[in-house]
Amino acid sequence: MTHTDLPLRAQAERVIAVSAAAWRIAPVSARAVARRAPHGHVPMRALRRLQQAANRALPGRNLLAHSW
Repeated sequence: MTHTDLPLRAQAERVIAVSAAAWRIAPVSARAVARRAPHGHVPMRALRRLQQAANRALPGRNLLAHSW
């Protein structure tokens, strides 16, 4: 299967992706960044959820945060 056998939308996305990489243009969305990220990348939304869960599990942890 060559790039000319792809549907028109896929061809357009490929052209945009190759052009963006050549011109070093940043991806348009956080999801696009996450798709391109190296192994181990954690989206901000997931980090916030993890932080909230930790705060609920350890309620006294933030009491001394001001004295650090």
